[in-house]
Amino acid sequence: MTHTDSAPPEIRQDIDPALRIDGLTVSYGGASVLFSVDFEAPVGSMSVIVGPNGAGKSTLIKAVLGIVPRISGDIKLFGLPLSANRHRVAYVPQRASIDWDFPACVADVVAMGLYQELGLLRRYTADHRERVREALDRVGLQDFAQRQIGQLSGGQQQRVFVARALVQNADLYILDEPFAAVDAATERTLAAVLQRLVLNGKTVLCVHHELSTAADYFSHAMLLNVRCIAYGAIQDVFTPEALQETYGARLSVEQLDRIRHSLAGRASPS
Repeated sequence: MTHTDSAPPEIRQDIDPALRIDGLTVSYGGASVLFSVDFEAPVGSMSVIVGPNGAGKSTLIKAVLGIVPRISGDIKLFGLPLSANRHRVAYVPQRASIDWDFPACVADVVAMGLYQELGLLRRYTADHRERVREALDRVGLQDFAQRQIGQLSGGQQQRVFVARALVQNADLYILDEPFAAVDAATERTLAAVLQRLVLNGKTVLCVHHELSTAADYFSHAMLLNVRCIAYGAIQDVFTPEALQETYGARLSVEQLDRIRHSLAGRASPS
């Protein structure tokens, strides 16, 4: 496995990473879905996990969150186990895993992000309602607060669940394919929201299915195909050799050219 210690100057190297994974192995039915995976997401980074279908990307973040069990490996969030730092993590699942017929309005879905803070018995205060309003405003859905969630478009639904994560005021945001099945304008909106989180000192980790646009949004990357092929600063990880090892024949010349162009754009002076 290859990794790099280089990072943008704003990322401190003298503190525990937001997420550290050592030797993570997960199996289903006796077959390894993830094998001895190592990874770090530095505090203040916007990191992406990419790899082909069946690489174990969603399984990895579910293992991090304790949703699926691991056979072996150690996972630390800000230097501590999940049980000690669960309140510092917000999670946005894949849209396909959500029941969109659930009878709730947009504001109620966003307010669900306050569950850990409120518990079962505490009532919402004016401050909580204001936090919900602010979260919806940040994703451009303030006018949809009373709309039933199932009546929204796919892109709007995705923004609602990002707002639900925002209202938690977490330190680490983990999103499973937040740009899947949304239009280009929604993708740019969501990316800008996540990038503002990073500018405010938060850490973002996304599973992303579109390799050719990863370099447009993310500072750090992990190449995954059952095992970790490489991780680190994206310009060091997205090499033709590492990408070819990850994707094999599924990687086209056009994709490589698009990635080179994106990386070159990042390096160009503004």
